[in-house]
Amino acid sequence: MDDHPETPGQPRYARAVLFHNLLSGKATEQILASVRERIFSSIPAVEEYGIETQEVTPVKVREALDKKPDLVVVAGGDGTIRPVASELVGTNVPLAIIPVGTFNNLALSLGLASDPLAACAVVENGVPTRIDIGIADENNFFFEAAGVGVDAQMFPIGEEIKRGRFLAIFQALRTVLIHQQTPVELRFDRPVSQAYQASFRGQVPLQRRRRRFRRSRNRVRLRCSFLAVANGPFYGTNLAVCPGAKIDDGLLTIAVYRDFSKRELALHLWSISRGTYRLHPKIETFESRRLEVFSRARLQVHVDGILIGTTPVRFGVRPGVLTVLVPPREGR
Repeated sequence: MDDHPETPGQPRYARAVLFHNLLSGKATEQILASVRERIFSSIPAVEEYGIETQEVTPVKVREALDKKPDLVVVAGGDGTIRPVASELVGTNVPLAIIPVGTFNNLALSLGLASDPLAACAVVENGVPTRIDIGIADENNFFFEAAGVGVDAQMFPIGEEIKRGRFLAIFQALRTVLIHQQTPVELRFDRPVSQAYQASFRGQVPLQRRRRRFRRSRNRVRLRCSFLAVANGPFYGTNLAVCPGAKIDDGLLTIAVYRDFSKRELALHLWSISRGTYRLHPKIETFESRRLEVFSRARLQVHVDGILIGTTPVRFGVRPGVLTVLVPPREGR
């Protein structure tokens, strides 16, 4: 439901804060100038914050929010959006995203136009919608996904690739090829049989069901290459490691990559990086509001590509705590 009803001749939002980042992957002076012009034509009072470094500090965001805007607009990539969105969690101030980053996973998950100027339409006619966020160890938010295992090791390599250092692709392949599967224990907030129902909704039927999952209470032990804990369907380099994840269902989607040969894992990661989102039959999928991950060997953990430590780790979801503007549905 739209929280900002309009009357003819009256702007939809009276006061906005605009963050824009020239260092975002696809940003140019011309694109940002066009975005600014579009925003200024829609909103009477706009406070601008241009980002000249890779980091948006929480202090800068809080200073902007102290001006009591009724809309926050971010023209940038996921790295620019994340610290701004973190400060909006639990407020009623909507966030409008203008994707000018390299991969724009959050915008992709929300169905926003990939063209920045087309995406500006959400400021004029977007529908305020509440979405979930994930959290790790009670103080690390994630909007895309978290990961445990070789996945976390590969994220710094992904950043190298994002900056155009494509030789890092060979480093990523080497990381995949030398890794070893590791035993982990997963503890859910519900019976394993209930959490495991997500695997039965895949596009490709599993060749072999895990009967012991059905007999377990709320925990299961298994060996895997890595596991992804997704809030939305895309992360990293637009990887769809959890194709069924929904950003507003109040659940985390957990994809466990197990029983892959090293060649199979490398080929699968390559295929999903190229836009092939087929659900591999060796991926076990679970859904839960909370998850604890334990392992005998310490495994690296990341949230949205940021390393936060090692196992053990606790994940959770906070349903509907962030308001974003999304395109209106057809027929609405």
